[in-house]
Amino acid sequence: MIVLPVAPGGANDIMARLVAGKLNERPPGTSFIVENRPGAATLVAADQVSRATPDGMTLMCTSNCTIIAPLVNRGSTFDPMRDFAPIVLAQEAPMLLLVRPESAIRTVAQMIEAARHAPGRLTVSHPGTGANNHLTMALFQRETGTEFTLVPHTGNAPSLTALVRGDVYFAYDGTVSARSFVDSGPLRPIAVTGAQRLAIMPDVPTFAETLPGHVLMFWGGLFAPRATPTSLLNRIHAEVNEVLRQPDMIARVHQLGAEPGRVSRAAFAQMVTEEWERRGMVVRAAGIRAE
Repeated sequence: MIVLPVAPGGANDIMARLVAGKLNERPPGTSFIVENRPGAATLVAADQVSRATPDGMTLMCTSNCTIIAPLVNRGSTFDPMRDFAPIVLAQEAPMLLLVRPESAIRTVAQMIEAARHAPGRLTVSHPGTGANNHLTMALFQRETGTEFTLVPHTGNAPSLTALVRGDVYFAYDGTVSARSFVDSGPLRPIAVTGAQRLAIMPDVPTFAETLPGHVLMFWGGLFAPRATPTSLLNRIHAEVNEVLRQPDMIARVHQLGAEPGRVSRAAFAQMVTEEWERRGMVVRAAGIRAE
């Protein structure tokens, strides 16, 4: 079983189902099912998986959000650095900074200038306290010395809808969930948080072109309970990576505006540690706590 700690439809949900489908085609015919268990900012499912039997039969496909959730949410019963074993990076993708098409702000530099002229007046939508979108904006404020008013919503769709309605000036969102809003016209991207421009949006500049070093990725990967045997973790890593190298899988992931993972287990574990440290610094510095 691959557990998703979020509702269906997001990037990790899509990736988990793609990977599970490919694994189910392989001998000896082990059946992987995907189960969504949303709730409490991913804490419910993460707690359940952390206490599951460490036999490789219960895995979790999750993102940066679950790594940071215990820092943001009171009452967390698990420690992501202690209770989980990172297995494989499935995909990573940047986030988009979005405005309405009629917005006069067309660049990151203009956004910074506008915020400095009117601290706190410009509003930014995000899908909930501690979400990647929220922490990405918090880090942007810290690095640029700007002040925005951050407006939480109850998910990606409500956050983007608020921008479409004109309730806020900006929103951050991942390429997967924002793509339909961009393609159909109600929203316009002005920057991407990746190190390079997206092949599917080559005219959209990176933040790093204005702010060197400002690179933030949304990623998803598979985790197991910490006590899962190393030999089993290595086998799952190898099988999933073989799936991720298949040409049709690569093409599908690219259509989502993401890149399939191509790193070792050790490198993925290092990514998780760095995420904990970097985003944790932002959470503590900004005093971010869920109500």
